[in-house]
Amino acid sequence: MHEYLEACISLAEQAGLAIMAIYKQDDVGAKEKSDHTPVTKADLASNEVLMAGLNAIAPDIPIMSEEVPIPPLAERQNWSRYWLLDPMDGTGEFILESGDFAVNIALVEHNKPVLGVIHWPAKHITYFAAKQEGAFKREDGQTERIYVAPPETLTLAVSRRQKLEAVSQYLNAQFATIALGSCSLKACIIAEGKADCFLRIGPTGEWDTGASQIIVEEAGGSITDAQFNPLTYNQRESTENPDFIVMGHPDWEWQKIVTPHQRP
Repeated sequence: MHEYLEACISLAEQAGLAIMAIYKQDDVGAKEKSDHTPVTKADLASNEVLMAGLNAIAPDIPIMSEEVPIPPLAERQNWSRYWLLDPMDGTGEFILESGDFAVNIALVEHNKPVLGVIHWPAKHITYFAAKQEGAFKREDGQTERIYVAPPETLTLAVSRRQKLEAVSQYLNAQFATIALGSCSLKACIIAEGKADCFLRIGPTGEWDTGASQIIVEEAGGSITDAQFNPLTYNQRESTENPDFIVMGHPDWEWQKIVTPHQRP
């Protein structure tokens, strides 16, 4: 696992460089995919780096990436382990030049994430974790172990662009907010104790939570669907996630604070 972890950190950084090479170009090649989500030249460049690198590191492990056609469940349901990739989480933020986008790499074993790397190219920060090994943040060559924050003032990680009412309607407590772009980066600031909770309302894919889940769990938090059920990986034909909740310290009474709900 350690061998994979350092290799994946290096690979995520290389993918980040490929993204940043395109970041300030006049034409980033933004298009709309069939699912109405955006894609750019940077998503595809990052995907190319990751696919080639992971095939070199572990040619026997299959890869599921947002930017590659997903095989039918019948073909992938017996995978005992596989890589789960979001080559650039936060494509909309990349287009807006907010800097809030990240490279996500997860290793999933027996339908549960066991390794995760989230690299923030614009900030040169990498978050990573492996099962039962703890969660860490690496910045400027320095690595520190990270933990969710103990209960004080409830701080909600929120989107820069989604209306606050979309999530506040499900909260039964007073809270402060901290705004950030990509899903995975909001999960990471919970893992490092800068925020306590994030409610994701709206479509995402399994690749949006794979790396986040193991990092948050190893930091002492949890991710569930919006009814407090476990998220699933590679167990359905669809790879779309339900609405989900990223929760920090377990001493918060989350099932009293957050009203369970289901997307219509």
